[in-house]
Amino acid sequence: METEYKRSVMNLRGQDEGAYFALLGRFEISRGVVRAKLDARRPRLLLAALACRAGEIMSKEDLIDVVWGDDPPVTVRSQLQICVSAARRILADVGMDDALKTHPFGYSLILEPGQRDIDDFARLVSEARASCDLGHFDRAVRNYRSALSLWRGSALNDLDSEVLRRKAVALNEERLTVLEDCIDVELLRGRERNLLPELTNHVPEYPLREKLRGQLMLTLHRTGRRTAALQVYREGRERMVQDLGLEPSDELRRLELGILNDAPELTPVYAQPTGPTVPRQLPPPSGRFVGRGDLVEALGARLASKQASDHQAIRSVNIYGQGGIGKTSLAIHVAHQLTQEHFPDGQLYYDLHGSGPAHVTPARALDYFLRTLGVTPSDIPEGVDERAAMFRSRVADREMLLLLDDAADEAQIKPLLPGGGGCAVLVTSRRSQTGISMLQNIRLDILNASESVELLGHIIGDKRARAEPDAVADVARKVDGLPLALSIVGARLAAAPHRTVSSMAHRILDDRRRLDELMHNDQAVRSTIASTYDGLRPEVRRLLAKLSLFNMETIPGWMAGAVAGRGPEEAHDLLDEAAACQLLAAGEAEPTDRPRYRTHNLIRLFLMEAASELTEAERRDAVFHGIGAWLALVDRAHRQLYGGNFTLVRGKSPRWEPPGEVVREVVADPLGWMERERSGLVAAIAVASEYGFDEACWDLAVALVTLFEVRQYHDDWQVTHEMALQLVLRTGNVRGEAATRCSLGSMYLSQRNVEQALPYLEKSRALFEELGDADGMALSVRNIALCWHIQGSLDKALRAYRHAADLFLEAGDPVGQAHIWCNTAQIHVSRGNPALAEKQLTAALRTCRKVGNPRVTSQVLFRLGELQLGGGHAERALALFREALTIVRTQLDQIGEGYVQRGLGAAHLSLGNLAEAARCFQSALSIADATGSPQDAARAKGGLGEVYLAQRQYQRARILLEQALPVVSGSDVRAVARFSALLAQLP
Repeated sequence: METEYKRSVMNLRGQDEGAYFALLGRFEISRGVVRAKLDARRPRLLLAALACRAGEIMSKEDLIDVVWGDDPPVTVRSQLQICVSAARRILADVGMDDALKTHPFGYSLILEPGQRDIDDFARLVSEARASCDLGHFDRAVRNYRSALSLWRGSALNDLDSEVLRRKAVALNEERLTVLEDCIDVELLRGRERNLLPELTNHVPEYPLREKLRGQLMLTLHRTGRRTAALQVYREGRERMVQDLGLEPSDELRRLELGILNDAPELTPVYAQPTGPTVPRQLPPPSGRFVGRGDLVEALGARLASKQASDHQAIRSVNIYGQGGIGKTSLAIHVAHQLTQEHFPDGQLYYDLHGSGPAHVTPARALDYFLRTLGVTPSDIPEGVDERAAMFRSRVADREMLLLLDDAADEAQIKPLLPGGGGCAVLVTSRRSQTGISMLQNIRLDILNASESVELLGHIIGDKRARAEPDAVADVARKVDGLPLALSIVGARLAAAPHRTVSSMAHRILDDRRRLDELMHNDQAVRSTIASTYDGLRPEVRRLLAKLSLFNMETIPGWMAGAVAGRGPEEAHDLLDEAAACQLLAAGEAEPTDRPRYRTHNLIRLFLMEAASELTEAERRDAVFHGIGAWLALVDRAHRQLYGGNFTLVRGKSPRWEPPGEVVREVVADPLGWMERERSGLVAAIAVASEYGFDEACWDLAVALVTLFEVRQYHDDWQVTHEMALQLVLRTGNVRGEAATRCSLGSMYLSQRNVEQALPYLEKSRALFEELGDADGMALSVRNIALCWHIQGSLDKALRAYRHAADLFLEAGDPVGQAHIWCNTAQIHVSRGNPALAEKQLTAALRTCRKVGNPRVTSQVLFRLGELQLGGGHAERALALFREALTIVRTQLDQIGEGYVQRGLGAAHLSLGNLAEAARCFQSALSIADATGSPQDAARAKGGLGEVYLAQRQYQRARILLEQALPVVSGSDVRAVARFSALLAQLP
């Protein structure tokens, strides 16, 4: 069996196709003749689990279940890291150094298609079933047998993991199902004598599988051994009654009765499938068709179905999508799969040229069809209606397939539709043809990453593709999975075998040149898109060109009104017109029930080129109004979160008021709205920088700090602010420089990087002071006070806090004052004055609730909870922490939730609720790991260690406290003292 398996794999993969993961038997990883050493149990289990779910992210918890089951050790997370490191060393031995990827919550194993025997098995089975559907039974048997030869015993038979055992059961069941399917086909081909030894072995091995038993009975009967066939039934019945308490199924009992009566239907009839008759006009199928498996199956089922209720209905489908998406290839592929069995009276094909300037008239297409069907030219009527009626009469009693390629609209399609239920129609078009009720519309999208790579490999040759897998994937990604673009790139590479794929990837790297590179002979992506774009009304073209200036992948519908200066309904109508032609794709609706629109990369590049048709004034006006709309909405979001324009330096760039329903969406969920629009907001800042709108650029960047801080988008924070800072320095915008520096200082402060924060904040304070800007001064001084607070310079921090409070009072910013009181309360507690701290926190809470500021409210509640807990009032603390938890969860504030979970853990610990305390500290630890905060993780570990100490789990407590102590040393004196004291209590 092992030799047969190796031969099968070599036939499938060639001499050296990279590492290969074998799961259909003993778990193995090999590359050519080199076999990975999988002696260590844990790495073997981990790699097997990841290989079973290749390409998916497996959570750490799932992997722990695989390797350690229900009883993981307390150090399981560190042991998992050790296990992952060992797995990476194993993969490196077979040339897969980078295949095991780390993610925030788990790990994934990245494999190419065909690197697992279960992939080859699935592919061969799929091909076998497709061959059966087409009546190619001998080919089906060959594929089935090739698939079965990949098995080397029971799946994953050497792995002692309950999770993997469940996976093995499913795989083994699939193997038996395939075996039964294969035997069915071989029985159809009259191979009973060859099957008899195999079935005689299988039935005792799987005595309760009725399908196999029935196949053995039928084989014995057909080979003249009726008595033996009946004995097989009796043995099976006895076994089922004994083991299951059940009688055999109706199907098996009917088979027994048929054998007893020597029923004629059990006598084999070996008939060859018949092929289709003329006319056979389908173009030849592409030898490079890939993917679309589910869609191919669905289309085939739709066109081949002959339900009684549909006797008078035409089975018809319109495949629509953008130019170059592969509509015609898919239609021809599906049509060829159906012709032999389902449409014996032939196929008609016509290219209607609907995407070009000269559409084929229905009269001309009908003339062609009638001539094809044997009507003499002199008998063909003149009028379209008369020709359509004659065509319907000619095909009324036939089972034919019509493929109408590249249709323009319903008016072109309707006269060409047959009238009887025996025919089916397959249409391709760039539009959804909703005006024909019987026509089912199916939108075709781009190929996914693996399908794109597969198509490119088919064109340039698998060997060449395997030599540069990263470059092939890069090319596929840059052309956005568009089949036409992939075909052009592949054709250019095939015509130049000396050129590397990497060189082509480099040529299309530049957005400005990419469409120039996507041309070959008479094929060009640019002209394909242009054929649709040029057919739009001028106002639609101008709108698309203006929207392209923002270089956004998804476009909120309201933005069209902003850049075009039109009302919302009129703007959406223009967008819908573009979407109908597939230059935009309508995505999920916003909460306002208005759709979002997205563009594929290559279409977006084309539209950016088209923007050159606009005047400079038109481009600047569109950008200015678009950014004004973003600013207006971000203002609304900030006011809703903070209860007003508090703790923010606002610029003076004009705002454009968007529609009321969009404003209501923002007000309903301000942070959620900013999260959804984050990519568009960041892109708007880049466009403002490009066009030199310095005031709008820094204004929008600074306004997004709440989102960046709460959701930990430090990269976006830094990139947008450095972009804005460079622009304001270039234009001499001093207030913009001060605000941007202050915000950059806040960014470093949120990362507890005081050394980098202070220079930005000191410079910002000086600039605001020169300008006499109280708002900016207050924010800068408050942040400087926070730096000194973190450094432990409490006297300096208190003085600065008081100064900032005075400035916030002068600026009329009560939220800023509340935030100051929240921070100074911590200092008063540390100096033994909890009464003053409580007074300030109570005032802060009252202020935040009055103005309606949930974010600072949650922070004040947390500090009050800490204060109550320190005073021995754990129940009061618990209530405060729970109220804070509701707020931070509503705002999806992960960092805030981490703090609150630690507070809840401490309160439960104080009350003796040890299990609940452990759960809260574990939640805080998971959040800290996810947000990348080692300090917060150390504090959570310390709290969890204290719980284990109370539970007398001394070893677990020691491990966690010893891990936490070095992390907080030098930054948190109280935590150091607490953890050291707990360690001293351990026996």
